[in-house]
Amino acid sequence: MGSDDQVLKALYKLAIKKPFKQVVQDFGRPTLAQVHFRKLITQIDPSLTITDCDRFYQKALIDHKSLVGLTVEILEKLTENQEKVELVLSKDDLQTITVIIQNYRAKRLELDRVFKFFDKNRDLSLEEREAKELIEFFHTSITPQEYQSIKKQIGNLKFSCDHLRQLFQQWEQIVDNQNKNPQQQQLIKYSIRPQIEEKKQEEAVAPKPVPVEDVEQQEVKNDEVDFADFLNIDLHITGAKELVQMREELRKSKQVFVDKEFPASVRSLGMKFCQLSWKRMSDIFQNNLKMFNVDDSQDSRVGLGKWISHRDIKQGILGDCYFLSSISTIACRWPEVIKDLFISQRVNNEKLYAIRLCLDGEWKVVMLDDFIPVNSQGNPAFSKNAGAEMWVALLEKAWAKMNIDYTDIEGGDPREVIKSITGGPTWIVFTNAADFKQQLQKCSDMKCVMTSGTFGSNPNYTNYGLEPGHAYSLLKVYNVNHPTKGEITLLKIRNPWGSKEWNGDWSDGSSLWTEELKEQVKFGKKEDDGIFFMEIKDFQRYFQAIFVGYFRKEYLYNSIKQMAKKTKTIQYDIDVPNDGEYYFTVHQEALRRYKLNKDIKYEYSYVRILLAKNSGKGEYEFVDQKLQKDIEVHLGGQLTKGKYSVQIKIKWAVPTWNEHEYQFSVYGSEFLRPKQVPRDAELRKAVMLQVARGNKNLQQLTTGLSCAMETVVSKGLGYFYYKNTSQKTFKLKNVLSNKQGVKFLKPEIGDNYLVELAPGEDKIVLCSLDPAGVAFTPKHQLVQ
Repeated sequence: MGSDDQVLKALYKLAIKKPFKQVVQDFGRPTLAQVHFRKLITQIDPSLTITDCDRFYQKALIDHKSLVGLTVEILEKLTENQEKVELVLSKDDLQTITVIIQNYRAKRLELDRVFKFFDKNRDLSLEEREAKELIEFFHTSITPQEYQSIKKQIGNLKFSCDHLRQLFQQWEQIVDNQNKNPQQQQLIKYSIRPQIEEKKQEEAVAPKPVPVEDVEQQEVKNDEVDFADFLNIDLHITGAKELVQMREELRKSKQVFVDKEFPASVRSLGMKFCQLSWKRMSDIFQNNLKMFNVDDSQDSRVGLGKWISHRDIKQGILGDCYFLSSISTIACRWPEVIKDLFISQRVNNEKLYAIRLCLDGEWKVVMLDDFIPVNSQGNPAFSKNAGAEMWVALLEKAWAKMNIDYTDIEGGDPREVIKSITGGPTWIVFTNAADFKQQLQKCSDMKCVMTSGTFGSNPNYTNYGLEPGHAYSLLKVYNVNHPTKGEITLLKIRNPWGSKEWNGDWSDGSSLWTEELKEQVKFGKKEDDGIFFMEIKDFQRYFQAIFVGYFRKEYLYNSIKQMAKKTKTIQYDIDVPNDGEYYFTVHQEALRRYKLNKDIKYEYSYVRILLAKNSGKGEYEFVDQKLQKDIEVHLGGQLTKGKYSVQIKIKWAVPTWNEHEYQFSVYGSEFLRPKQVPRDAELRKAVMLQVARGNKNLQQLTTGLSCAMETVVSKGLGYFYYKNTSQKTFKLKNVLSNKQGVKFLKPEIGDNYLVELAPGEDKIVLCSLDPAGVAFTPKHQLVQ
């Protein structure tokens, strides 16, 4: 069975869970986007790869001439011609079904009402346990063997109310036919299940292993789908509707696209590059022009046989190495992620192209024409592909368009690029950290995107083949055993220039290499392609930090744009439907957005974020907290199923901003819908009390009365905790002298507070902490 048949089979199973209309509505979109289709299909059949799902999805769009994703109508057409399945019922099965139907008719209950009763979790579908309880309701004496036999007939799948009704109607028909023709062998037909022959084949064959998400370990194969003009358009994304409208207008008028928002003029170049001119790529490369081209070089380097390869990227005179090193890192190991950014995936007559980017936490469509800056010889002046391809120059142009002009994208933070491409959380690890090796290994084990930057100035850099103040891609981390040096940690690195490599220990010509070690790290042939290896101690000497991004191709993203007042705390409630990995992020606008606005002295603002699990009835379980000043602030990780609350407070750094907008995003293994709710004033005190009870640094103030405090600025909230283990009541006053950077939270105010503790009682007093620093001297005294 081919992968397309396997995807279609999974689609049939999806249909049995709930109507396609409900499937699409669950994602809050008018159509089913490619990323959501992937998630649904791979959940049903984990042996299917993302590439399998994408190929099926793209073929479906092409076959049905859709510009806007898979509509409900397309999904229904895809599954309307599946073959009927005929399953022969045994006598025992027939007797079981007869009892169920007889009791169903005798009880005279509406099936909708019964469905709602047994749908305990209110997810509009019956899980295995719920379906079993419903069957037992209509057949109280059913044996485990009888139930298992019936279960084999209907499949181990969730049922919507519509599908349950359909099943009971079929059973009623079977029972009625049996009463009319007792000697006739009964057949049950299901149009919503795949062929039984395929099922038997699968049971006899070992399950297909889930592929490793690493290009170096994947079998190389060409994409079998012809590229369409427009694919993967989610109309929910800002700019998507305008793109579809523009394309139709150009096709009707038979004109080519000219981008008026980012014109081929000095305005889009910026002052530094005002001497350059512009030329369409279709005129530069003419008939050889392609969006992507397969890298088929004959060596063992990664990226071979892929439409997207880090080897495609050649930096020009523009100093955006931070941008190129980031896309190079992703292209090396996750080429499909870069390819997915392109809504238009082939050269088209309208010369209209579009790219998706997650800018300041919001996914947007960036429309482009094919004009690019050229030098006096008429050749591309900035970044380009190694051959006559478009994707590198177009992606760089989209980045320039969303960041004012080409001049203003010189220099930057690689994390800004990583999160704009993936939507996932990002962070920095400094090479001088005491636990740098452990953090690096953890990032490598998590398969994070990693780029790095050298120190700004060092006269020895050039001697060693490095460039000061330059960004490099960190491709992989290897732990190897050398015959004489023992265990060595090697880092595989790439210069976005595509040349100029490190020439110290472990460089291409180093005598330290053995043939066995070369094979172990997939060394490839010796060439000046910008790829080299360094030992971790040398890396720490010359590189300042690694910029890390965490994402998974199958994870889902959702975000809300909100206004936040300087003095107000905002709360979101979020239902997590299944155990998994989830991240909650507050995004601020990038610094470069304000480069031309000299009136606003923009800087990132401090964000305080608190995450708790909501157990209901005002009870919370502490998860994590943070206070940070950065382009993004996130919390999260592995979470269990349940309801969560996130509280956020942003202290805007711009003096004139009492209120400003930000983006709040949720990202993880399931699609989540954050809902803003009124702030629960008791949440902070409830969760911080849990934290305080775990504090082991209790100090005894007097017999039976202890105190603990915590004022770690990076956590955003501090506390004074009191515990009474005696049989008497205490009244205690605390006066803070020399107080700086500490502010008590209501109801306490000023420099002191009074606490009364009954026998066996504990209490907490909360305070906010100023990031600039905290200082105070507490003085506790008992009050009669």
